[in-house]
Amino acid sequence: MYLPNLKWIVRGSTFANNYNALIIKYLRLTRFAPRFVLHRLRCQIAAIALSLLIGTSSAAFAQLTTSEVFSSYQNRIDVADTMTAKLYAQRQSLPASAQDIQPLEKTVDPNTYVLGPGDGLYLNVYAIHSLDQNLSVTPEGRLLIPNMGPVDVAGLTISEAQKKVIDFLKRDYKSPDASLSLRRLRPIKISLLGDVISPGVQSALALQRVSEIIDRAGGVRSTSSLRNIEIRNLSGAVRAKADLFRYYALGDLSANPVVESGDVIVVPSATRFVSLSGGLTQPQRMEYVDGEKLGNAIALCRGLLPAAITDSIEIVRFEASDPSVQDHRFVNFRDGENPPLRDGDVVFIRSMLKYHVAKMAGIGGEVNYPGRYPIEVGTTRIKDILQRSGGLLSTASIEQAVLIRRVGINTWENDPEFRRLNTLAPLRKEGLSEEEYTYLLARYSQFSRSVMVVDFKALLAGDESQNLLLREEDSIAVPRALGFVTVSGSVNSQGNIEYIPGGSYADYIAKAGGYASTADRSAVRVVNPKTSSYIDPRSEHDYKIAPGDLIIVPQEHSEFWKDVGTATIFTAQILSIITGLYLFFKKP
Repeated sequence: MYLPNLKWIVRGSTFANNYNALIIKYLRLTRFAPRFVLHRLRCQIAAIALSLLIGTSSAAFAQLTTSEVFSSYQNRIDVADTMTAKLYAQRQSLPASAQDIQPLEKTVDPNTYVLGPGDGLYLNVYAIHSLDQNLSVTPEGRLLIPNMGPVDVAGLTISEAQKKVIDFLKRDYKSPDASLSLRRLRPIKISLLGDVISPGVQSALALQRVSEIIDRAGGVRSTSSLRNIEIRNLSGAVRAKADLFRYYALGDLSANPVVESGDVIVVPSATRFVSLSGGLTQPQRMEYVDGEKLGNAIALCRGLLPAAITDSIEIVRFEASDPSVQDHRFVNFRDGENPPLRDGDVVFIRSMLKYHVAKMAGIGGEVNYPGRYPIEVGTTRIKDILQRSGGLLSTASIEQAVLIRRVGINTWENDPEFRRLNTLAPLRKEGLSEEEYTYLLARYSQFSRSVMVVDFKALLAGDESQNLLLREEDSIAVPRALGFVTVSGSVNSQGNIEYIPGGSYADYIAKAGGYASTADRSAVRVVNPKTSSYIDPRSEHDYKIAPGDLIIVPQEHSEFWKDVGTATIFTAQILSIITGLYLFFKKP
């Protein structure tokens, strides 16, 4: 059976406008067609129909989604779909497509935004939807309203242009209710010159600011000025200035103005500076601007610190007549003095020492609440801190407690004699006289420990002479009671011996197995761990051995070989004398 060409079917039907006609022709031609022919024909019609749908859709259809296109064609074959009609109407009434979306820092004020060539507008005339249009301002500054004519809007605000369009529509319509909406910002050209990475003509959008133009061109150099940027109009006159340093420091939008079409941005090199240091949040050397006052410069440094002393701010100024001569002046900024600065000024703001720094003393070790506590200098004493820390634990060794003082103790940097001796022979006797070595050891002990002499046992027993006033950064250390005494050296069983209340050094040596055969009994010493002092228990009978003490029994040094050497030398000398006499008398 002969089947007509499918292209003739499509051309003979008005498919794009009359879907029903195509269906009727299809049914007539396929009434007696074989099954495989019907299947092939259906596939061809579906493919061509899809291409026709895409190719013949209008500009408004192109904005719709595929589901909206499908629903709209359902309406053409009398399938009710009110949702599609609503979507289509809403899409037509949108003032801008997705491509027209542009970033803005705030809403555009129709009373201040001035229209220019390239601005995109949407005209909406209520009750006369045939006049609803997406319009653009032409290069001549006009709006071309279809079937109506042009309207000059260049240099007008949106509100002024809307009023002019309404007056224009009144020629053909009675009391037209129309509105103009900005849907796209116009593109503009800006010239960027001076000390920048990429000078030249830059494309921009209306309402963009100077910093955006400079950043899009690659930014500035390290030598570029941020505070003396000029914005010139087409005639070359300076219409505005930009201070990007102020904009970034304080967020002042007026220091980062909006550009206009044809503007020329000139970025000079930075050559003038002022320096501010001292009690400021961000001390810095900043670029100078004509007429800048002290208060503004302080604000650009993010303000004063709470400890700043503002009644005597010092300004060092170099006179223009002689740049090598400096002049010092003091400003009472606290009472309202706010003088203008000059190029090259150096401003110094003093700060109060230790502003809001609490004076503290610490206590650690065997107390209930160890830590740091605030003190009042001249009032707080050792007992006060002991009480505030909750008192001593049962495991505390009050005999070994110490008060360490860090403030007000001399240091080796202030003692030239100590530095000299320490350089010659640090803690060694070689090369030093007996007096020098003694001095070195004494000073070294003082500098390394800074321990105050306090008898804590007597203090707790009520001796107020031991209750010293505390200073800043003092610390009290209360060690744990060891409960034993250490015996070391030439004894038979050296080690730790359990504390014997009232026991003498001999009792502990006996507990350690007694003296060894090589012990030097005359050189026994007891070392106090609190003072690190050596005590001769045989001569200092009043000393009571306490837990933690160290008993040292040195080994006796043998004199045998020393005696042998002396005897050998003496014998050799005698033999030499005898030999000499023998040879003398033997001569003939």
